[in-house]
Amino acid sequence: MLKDRLIIYLEEQTKSCDLTNITDMAKDFTAEKMAKRFNVKRNTVSYHLNNAVREKILFKINTRPVIFFHRIAFQEKFFSIPQDVDVYESITELMREKSSGNTNIAHKKLLPKEAPEKVTHKNAFSDIIGAKGSLKKTIEQIKTSVFYPDNGLPILLYGPTGVGKSWIAKKIYQFATENGVIKKDAPFVSFNCAQYANNPELLSSNLFGYAKGAFTGAYTTTRGMLESADEGILFLDEVHRLNQEGQEKLFTFLDQGVFRRMGETEGWHTAKVRLIMATTEDLSANFLETFLRRIPIIVNIPSLDERGIDEKLQFVYSFLIEESRILGKDLLVSTKVVDTLISHTYKGNIGSLQNIIKYMCASNYAKDKENEEIHINLYNLPEELLIEVSHNLESKVKKNNVIRITPNTSLNQIYSNKKDERQMIKSMFAHCYEFYTDLKEGRKSREQFENDVFNEINALFDYLVFKRLSDNEGTMMKFITGSMHDVFRYVEYNYNMNFNGNSIYAISTYLFFRHNEYDDSKEADCKICAELYEYILQNYKFENKIAKHMLLMIESKMDIRPNIEDEILFTLYLKSQHIKTDLNHIKAIILAHGYATASSIANVANRLLNENIFEAFDMPIDSRVEDIVEHVRQYVEYNDIHNGLVMLVDMGSLNNIYLSLKQYLSGPVAIISNVSTQLALSVGSQLKKGLPIEDMIEEIKMYNQTEYKVIYPERDRQKAFLTCCFTGLGTAEQLKNLLEKSIPSELNLKIAAYDFQRLKSRGIDDPIFQLYDVLCIIGTADPKINRVEFINIEDLMSGEAESRFIQILKPIATDKQINNINENLIRNFSIERLIDSLTILDTNKILSHIGQCLGRYESLSGKHLSNRKKAGIYFHVSCLVERLVRQSPIEIYPDLENLQKSQSQSIKWIQEAFSTIEEVYSVKIPPAEIGYIYDILVAED
Repeated sequence: MLKDRLIIYLEEQTKSCDLTNITDMAKDFTAEKMAKRFNVKRNTVSYHLNNAVREKILFKINTRPVIFFHRIAFQEKFFSIPQDVDVYESITELMREKSSGNTNIAHKKLLPKEAPEKVTHKNAFSDIIGAKGSLKKTIEQIKTSVFYPDNGLPILLYGPTGVGKSWIAKKIYQFATENGVIKKDAPFVSFNCAQYANNPELLSSNLFGYAKGAFTGAYTTTRGMLESADEGILFLDEVHRLNQEGQEKLFTFLDQGVFRRMGETEGWHTAKVRLIMATTEDLSANFLETFLRRIPIIVNIPSLDERGIDEKLQFVYSFLIEESRILGKDLLVSTKVVDTLISHTYKGNIGSLQNIIKYMCASNYAKDKENEEIHINLYNLPEELLIEVSHNLESKVKKNNVIRITPNTSLNQIYSNKKDERQMIKSMFAHCYEFYTDLKEGRKSREQFENDVFNEINALFDYLVFKRLSDNEGTMMKFITGSMHDVFRYVEYNYNMNFNGNSIYAISTYLFFRHNEYDDSKEADCKICAELYEYILQNYKFENKIAKHMLLMIESKMDIRPNIEDEILFTLYLKSQHIKTDLNHIKAIILAHGYATASSIANVANRLLNENIFEAFDMPIDSRVEDIVEHVRQYVEYNDIHNGLVMLVDMGSLNNIYLSLKQYLSGPVAIISNVSTQLALSVGSQLKKGLPIEDMIEEIKMYNQTEYKVIYPERDRQKAFLTCCFTGLGTAEQLKNLLEKSIPSELNLKIAAYDFQRLKSRGIDDPIFQLYDVLCIIGTADPKINRVEFINIEDLMSGEAESRFIQILKPIATDKQINNINENLIRNFSIERLIDSLTILDTNKILSHIGQCLGRYESLSGKHLSNRKKAGIYFHVSCLVERLVRQSPIEIYPDLENLQKSQSQSIKWIQEAFSTIEEVYSVKIPPAEIGYIYDILVAED
């Protein structure tokens, strides 16, 4: 993997570098040098290096060109650097980080004789819950707002009630004062616009002040909140309560820095105020567009549920610790109480959770003030939470433990009291590296290596599952296991494979302990890790492809960021399971009444057939046909039954089941009654032969007395686009998502990600073409299906396939819809590229503004821009604005003076078209940047 090779290279270079001669050596640490060394594009290298900086593996110095160092190697050889610092502006600034007791070199000659003291940015946000999780981007945006020169940037906090918007506003004030951005005694004025929502004039007079005689009772001229906050911060809560006139007055202040008091008709007042605003309401429905354009930073504060189970649990413990300190007593808290608190959805979010915990602790304290301990159990919960507990059967039978929280307990202590699991995981990886070293140096064969590694992984899983089983109980484990069910079903659906019953629980347990106990592999031998990873990529390609897909889903579903070692472990574990796949596999289920009737038959049949063929559904005795149908509906929702499904049932009317089921089906279904172990073995044997459903039925009825019915889908074929990629379904899914975002739902067009090899091998005979009217296939490689158009995604985005794409859409879409789809594709493609690039700006907002600029340019120039040019402008100008906001524009353009003379009209059109960007973001696009925009717009397609 290129990223790992770059890191290894930088580690070795860092270990051998000489800081006293760094000017001469700097070229070895640049992206350009590494691009030449590894024969790849410089921007690709830069992308990987900057990701590694964000991951704290590297740090960089913003010299020209930028140079990168390996963080751990640098600290081991030279001196420590703060964990929260990733970027230095110069070598001199880095050297000032040196502490006298933690250095290995003399560096006096590198420092100016009278160098000023380095300003260290204090971070009031570093210890808050979610600082490195759900609020990471939020904090980056806030820091940008605070440090932006000339009074900072106005910021709008957006999120539901109780997520902590007011608290974050106070944290921003604390951060600004700690870092000297505003004075320590600067005012912080909080004004809730909702208090005066029914009286707009009173709201306006409180905010802007009023002149003597402005209204009855205005006996003297009075300053408003805006003037009271001069040289400080004004926090406007519930700002959506401002009416249009109030918003217009406020955006005048944002735009020009001036305002008038109520009742004044001439003259202006000024104030140096940093504005923080907050709202719970939809932005487009409650604010003027001109107002929103003056707010470059809009921060979305997630709800408590959106922040993930782990952060929710931290809030619970944090509030319990706070109450223990306030009351001065130990709290003995039932784990069932904790589980209930983190599983409940709070309408008032963090505020509601805090109030419930405060109420429980306070009520128990009031009952017995003399007791040195306060016991918190289920009986102390509010009624609505108790009702949830009463309906939760798992909670009733689950083992209960007690957590002791003292006034001296810290949040870190609760999460760092288990060391065995962390050490076991580290030891497992260390042993795997040793086995690989033996393989590489010829001391082990591949078979011995695999045997040793598989035993090591299984031993770890056995330990985690069985030795510490009680630790697995709880909402977090339940959440991970539930999520892993979805992950495994996705893999089974896409790869037509079956896992044994322990796989889900084994991997869920690993993720549970890895997430809570095990940080990433910074202490591991990076070089051996990278070499083992390369070996896996070359030798276990199929298993690695599945592992990557699983980890992508885990990252999106859980608050867990997988690393390279997770990928190694998943790949090797999948290899150890000897998973079999069959692309022609027909699915089979058993539905029977009774406590374990279906499970028993399926278990015996699967064991005797030596393959997991049947999935079981045990149903209560009083289950109706509707219940059977619902079980099957849920099954087909998660499983690919295009090749067919066999249902073995114990009783019930086949006709009734047939009539209720046919609307849900996407492939043929055989329903066979009078299920028994003998029948299951007979059906399973035929399925292993790969016989079609019709042939299988003919074989079975010769030896079994049973009733059966075969159902085929009976619905009009929906029109569809297929997406595919020869590298697998990962890219196909991304293309599918891109198309779904771009094509309006009213067209009723199915977008399906499909396996490339399956299409190529089966051709037009694949069942997908029986189920859908496939209009075209879009992807990265042509499976060559007769009578079905193929469009390469690159050709579509560049405009080369635009005419063919339009012809395909014409029968089902209007010209206006086709034009919108085309624009959406360009825009959404740009969003996908920009998401990882922008940290300050709102992606959707900047793209919307650029779209307006492009329309204006086409109008002025009379030219129609191709898809390729539009996509290039979307990406380039978004990054340009971010550079300007950060005050790091490109200032050099070759032969700029000649360009300005020879292309004066084109330059004028560009300046006029993109003036909206300058107005909205309060920036000035310099001539050099205009030159590069010109290059993109006039370049040949």
